[in-house]
Amino acid sequence: MLNRHPTLRRVVMGAAPALLVATGLTAAAVPPAAADPAPAGPRCSIGSCDDEDGGSTPGGGDGAITITVWGSGTTGGGDGYEIPAENVTVMPPCRYIQSMTGKDYYDYVQRYGNGRDPDGNPLPPYSGYEKYKDDTEGHWWGGMCSSADYDGDIEGFAEYADEWFDENPGVYVMPGEPVPVPPIPPEILVQVAYDEMTLPDPQIGWNPRRGGDGATVVNVPTWMWLDDGPVELEVHAEAGDNEARVDAVLSSMNFSASNAAPVSCDGHGVAWISGATSDCSLTFTRSSARLPGGVASVLAESEWTIEWFANGEPRGPLDPQTTSATFELPVAEVQAIVVQ
Repeated sequence: MLNRHPTLRRVVMGAAPALLVATGLTAAAVPPAAADPAPAGPRCSIGSCDDEDGGSTPGGGDGAITITVWGSGTTGGGDGYEIPAENVTVMPPCRYIQSMTGKDYYDYVQRYGNGRDPDGNPLPPYSGYEKYKDDTEGHWWGGMCSSADYDGDIEGFAEYADEWFDENPGVYVMPGEPVPVPPIPPEILVQVAYDEMTLPDPQIGWNPRRGGDGATVVNVPTWMWLDDGPVELEVHAEAGDNEARVDAVLSSMNFSASNAAPVSCDGHGVAWISGATSDCSLTFTRSSARLPGGVASVLAESEWTIEWFANGEPRGPLDPQTTSATFELPVAEVQAIVVQ
């Protein structure tokens, strides 16, 4: 049996320590004789779910919660649009699970005590547990934390779990009363918003563009720009009184092909019109006639910078993201006669 992390002081009610299981560090604040929680439901995302049952019931025995996610975006042409709100069912790192009845817990504490912390000190029982010593209908609900549902390292999880247990003591629930659902902090909500944000693959315009086959020309700068899609996105995730927002901005684009030197461009390029200027162009050094399919394969990458906000307050950057798409572009040679 492996030891608990030493900072998880009050995590186990009863004599059995929490285990480092295959999925990570797990700590529980329920007696070892407590009923097993219901199986964890699948992680559902906007518009889809991993199984046909539709996920877990928020506030149910497994501790799953529902987070509302919505957003908006702005296209390269300046048009705004809304992303409709949908619910996402997730398993938070720490949640309440059902434990013993009042009578069973009282009898257990009287017989065995309430366990000890990693330093060997006795753990106090649930506050007011004597009040329910004869009750066989209600149940204690205690905390359970699992690093398998935590997006971070074990040290961070240990600190998070320890603080969670400090702020969320055991709760006695009578039949018909609501199951305890602790507040979901913005640090959890931001991960949902980040995961639910779908950044589009770039749709590219270019010039010169010959009528019919869309071919460009050898040794002439071929302008590249984002032809369609959003250049700014924001996604909100809300549960209870807390909200997190993730903002993404298309900050730069990269273009490369086997028959042209690569180019990196700030922003999303400039659509070609007479008199405009742009430094976002590929210059093809040879035609695509001898390339597979008679076309040049052009890789377009969109780089997005991302930051997040907790209840409207800025919290700093998140990991950037890159989306990419490959498109086929014929490159033609233009014959000319030079007269001197």
